[in-house]
Amino acid sequence: MQSNDEKRCRTAFTMLQLNKLHMAFESNPYLCEKRRNELARDLQLSESQVKIWFQNRRAKVKKATGTKNQLATLLKEQGLYNHSTTKA
Repeated sequence: MQSNDEKRCRTAFTMLQLNKLHMAFESNPYLCEKRRNELARDLQLSESQVKIWFQNRRAKVKKATGTKNQLATLLKEQGLYNHSTTKA
């Protein structure tokens, strides 16, 4: 784990970058490697920045909609899943 001195600065996306990321996300919330590479190149971002933005956006949507992982729900019902990431 990095210390606070080594922590990377938060990326400040431009409005143009955000608009294009949002449009790409609405088209498909998951990226293949080729599409991630294209977006990164077009937006002058690293592939990692694009990947993390999509991960964070999916998490935000999941949190806002309250959607639960169907497999985790099924396993929990069967008593095979005892890991919870939400407060009981």
